[in-house]
Amino acid sequence: MHKTNEINIVVAMEREAIPLINYWDLKKNSKKFYSNKKKKINLIISGIGKKRAEKATIYLAEKTDNNSFFLNIGIAGHKNYKLGEVILISKITDNKNKYSWYPSLLWKTKIKKAPLITVIFPKIRYTNNSLYDMEAAGFFKGARNFVGPEKAQCIKVVSDNKDSSILNISSKKIENWIYSKTPVINKLVNEFLKV
Repeated sequence: MHKTNEINIVVAMEREAIPLINYWDLKKNSKKFYSNKKKKINLIISGIGKKRAEKATIYLAEKTDNNSFFLNIGIAGHKNYKLGEVILISKITDNKNKYSWYPSLLWKTKIKKAPLITVIFPKIRYTNNSLYDMEAAGFFKGARNFVGPEKAQCIKVVSDNKDSSILNISSKKIENWIYSKTPVINKLVNEFLKV
């Protein structure tokens, strides 16, 4: 395997980005684009929604090397998983057109894996055993224009479940959940950079 040149991270919200920016000492290049050339990490804040995620992913792809790795990090809801639990996504389905992407995982990890459905509006009721978000399908659509399925991955931190609705999410909670999982995310990022 040859090494990935850079890792491109797409997050929807500033509150998801702040712990990552601080952890990796990322510097601001433009309004929503951060990087640390030494660590080979780029991050963009896309805004909420799959269209914005797709657009931000393409922007990063055009700004970086063609041997880059793409990673979507953010929050998602699931009926049973514990708040703050980190999940590696095994399948992404666009709820609107039912198209699915299947990231290829080239190494073993103890992190729980689960499918995810990208929706247009926040989900209050969970109809199946998938996670729900609003960006991953757009991210994958954008990333797969540039890389194979082994070079685009998605990590979600559980923000709501059947016992704690999406209405209970706060900016501070989002920041704390991502912050608490940053060492786990960093370990995965180091694996991604070896791909």
